[in-house]
Amino acid sequence: MTEQGVVEAALFSAGKALAVEEIARTTALPEPTVRTSLEALSAAYAERGSAIEVARIGDKWTMQIRAAYVEKAQTFAPPEIPKDLLKTAALVAYHQPLRQSDLVRMVGSKGYEHVRALADLNLITTQPVGQTLELRTSPGFPEFFGLPTTDREEMKRVLADRAGIAGPSSPSTPPASVETASAENSV
Repeated sequence: MTEQGVVEAALFSAGKALAVEEIARTTALPEPTVRTSLEALSAAYAERGSAIEVARIGDKWTMQIRAAYVEKAQTFAPPEIPKDLLKTAALVAYHQPLRQSDLVRMVGSKGYEHVRALADLNLITTQPVGQTLELRTSPGFPEFFGLPTTDREEMKRVLADRAGIAGPSSPSTPPASVETASAENSV
């Protein structure tokens, strides 16, 4: 049994992103050993062109399906949240910060229920602004969806790429086709 193997087994069995400190604490391995193992695993999976990758997401690491294979793999693993809720999550991520009133204009009155559900899943944060709420993705959003970044502007670019649309021309004025394309494609 190797130290790298222990780290790989921890990532695989966790099913979620883990911090170096968490892996070290749980496995009783020193943090530098865990870091080295994670970097080596990431390189090894990339080098062999595996459909699986060991990726860094913010300050955590995860084992996930490489983006190029997600679409094919989704048929075997249905989404954990309903498709219409997934579409709403994509709209919030793409248009953030987004007022709840604007979201309701995009998706209809079900937007109110979706905001509550997404907040309950800790995928979005809500902040009162006047008579509505301002919606943003939470720190857990990129981890949940396997996005390679925690930067909001970079998330917008990644989501636009995955949806097959041009990126926003500016954060406050996304292209008109985004609403339709985001609503028709899942994250």
